[in-house]
Amino acid sequence: MALEHAILGFLSRDPMTGYDLKTRCFDDGAGHLWTADQAQVYRTLDRLSREGRVRSRLVPQRGKPDRKVFSITHKGRRALETWLRDPEDPSPVRDPFLLHILLSSDLPDGEIIAQLERARGQYQQRLDDLRGRARTEVDAWERATRRSRDAELRRMTIAASVAAARTSIDWIDDSIERVSKGLPAPPSDAARGTDGGIG
Repeated sequence: MALEHAILGFLSRDPMTGYDLKTRCFDDGAGHLWTADQAQVYRTLDRLSREGRVRSRLVPQRGKPDRKVFSITHKGRRALETWLRDPEDPSPVRDPFLLHILLSSDLPDGEIIAQLERARGQYQQRLDDLRGRARTEVDAWERATRRSRDAELRRMTIAASVAAARTSIDWIDDSIERVSKGLPAPPSDAARGTDGGIG
């Protein structure tokens, strides 16, 4: 399960709280390739604790509740190393937007174009965010942590996300051009054996 191994990987660098894992690691550090909500992080930490892969300790704070700080154990480090040496196969494509387009035959061309344009705007925003992150955040993180090897690997994964966003934008532009020229007419209701289309 990638989430538990991601948590082990982050904890292999520094002990931290569940909140730190969510904000510093998943939101800021790996948000371009993996997301996790707070509940998922805490559930996984609880399970990893029960399995002996992480341990926790309470750190007192003045005027605030104690912080529960997690660190990786030897058992957790061995599990992480095993996982790193046996990489996952690339995930099969499960894209709800593409499924939506695939099944949009009954929509007018203009509505299909509007959906493509909306998606293009979202991909463009993502691309702009990724480029900004690559220019500023990684360099600042590298200076703060002095982890140039980690920073270079992070740059590589951001570059992969940039390439994916650019490819999606190119595909959307091609698709908008194709639909703008006019798609073939949808089959008639009689040809489909149905009593009506969408709307």
